[in-house]
Amino acid sequence: MFKFSGVLKKTVLALVASLSVSAFAGPGGDWVNNGGGIAEKNVLYAYERLDQYIEICLTSDGCKLSPREREIIAKIAKGLPQEVKGRLLYFGSEQKTPGFFMIDGLVRVAKTGSSPNTPIYINSDLLYSKGSDGQYTAVSIPEAVAILVHEFGHHYGGYTHEELDLLGVRISMLLQTKMAVTPLLPWSNDISAMVLTKDVYTAYPDVLLSVGDDVVDISKAVANEAMCYRFSVPIPVLPIPDLDLISKKPTGSVLYNLHWDKFSDSDTRIKVKLIGNISNSCLFKTNILLRSNDYKMSISFSATKQNGSWKFDAGSLKVEQYRDPWYKVIRLPFQPMSWSEMGFEPSAVSR
Repeated sequence: MFKFSGVLKKTVLALVASLSVSAFAGPGGDWVNNGGGIAEKNVLYAYERLDQYIEICLTSDGCKLSPREREIIAKIAKGLPQEVKGRLLYFGSEQKTPGFFMIDGLVRVAKTGSSPNTPIYINSDLLYSKGSDGQYTAVSIPEAVAILVHEFGHHYGGYTHEELDLLGVRISMLLQTKMAVTPLLPWSNDISAMVLTKDVYTAYPDVLLSVGDDVVDISKAVANEAMCYRFSVPIPVLPIPDLDLISKKPTGSVLYNLHWDKFSDSDTRIKVKLIGNISNSCLFKTNILLRSNDYKMSISFSATKQNGSWKFDAGSLKVEQYRDPWYKVIRLPFQPMSWSEMGFEPSAVSR
């Protein structure tokens, strides 16, 4: 089970307020291996990536693990591949099954057994908290990581709840420092983008789109588009791109300064575009690793409103790396700014 001692409550209240036993009960889940809402999907995503998040903690001084905490998390990490393979994660509702999540007189957000491969049950009622504006806020991925680390910790020893609370929060808070969340509108959680930046030069960022109740992982699309170019022929005419020659895949990338560039919407459909800077780790014949900061990344997609909630339009995603240098001083009349919008693919020209 997952609970906070009085000592820890003040420290982590801002992080896990939505997990409080006094949280307003939101949409409930079912006794199945997937959840229907955004919070359940955040938990599922954290479950699938938990080994990577633990590795980030183990290799970072920022996690500030004690020797005992490092011992606990190492045990979890060792057994995690087999446990996750079993997919023993279930969602339920205390409202629908009164007493199931009641432990020591309190309703808990999760419960499990004391041995590996024991199912973990998540109380969907406490994955959502209701704000003063009447809107529900879903548990975030870092918060979901704290819950799961706590529950998996019960599988590998008789550790106290306080120990597992603190361990989960340490990893969760480290992830928060590495995650940048960019909502489309500051006062709305309907559409947002999240980027997790990793410390090593040989890693690509995790990039997620939250659209209504959909969590869309576009990390591979961003990694596939990232490219290093050793030589370019400048063309000072917009929107014609430079001729980029001698290309090579980077060993890793960092995506940052992400912001919503433009969007058009109606009552039932929305088209949006994100723009960010991309820094690629480029390794050529000299065997010297260089950072290329010359390019930007655009991410565009559309969504349709169904039953009052936005749904990501499958097949609408378009990711493009491009450069917008100072010498682009000539603009062709009556032409769109984007090369791809003209019906050409820069990758086919430059690579």
